[in-house]
Amino acid sequence: MPPKAKRAAKKKAAQEATAKRVKKMAKGKIQQALMTLLAEEEKMGKAVDQAFKKLDTDGSGFLEKDEFYEALNDILGAAEDEKGIGKKAFDNFFEKLDEDEDGKISKEEFTKKAKRIFKKMHEEPDAAGDD
Repeated sequence: MPPKAKRAAKKKAAQEATAKRVKKMAKGKIQQALMTLLAEEEKMGKAVDQAFKKLDTDGSGFLEKDEFYEALNDILGAAEDEKGIGKKAFDNFFEKLDEDEDGKISKEEFTKKAKRIFKKMHEEPDAAGDD
């Protein structure tokens, strides 16, 4: 093989080896990113499950409207003579959660909406911390 052809072959082999290393590194970073996402998703799922259990005060597996309203106001720290969230605002919120309009929030309905809220909170910077 002429020297020029040998140099070209070596250069091509080096380029291919570099491409393989880059591809392998990218694959590793993608896998690492996916593992991180899965871990965060699992943490979020556990947090949503805990929130649902805390709100489901009667243990029925559903958040009935009155039960959910009272539980939210308890969490918001409202005293008996005041409301942490107004009834009208709560009714609008409840309607958005109650996708099948059966008058109660299933764990699936709650989980779907809560995950969207948590993701949105994670994506948006904390305006309160910008003092």
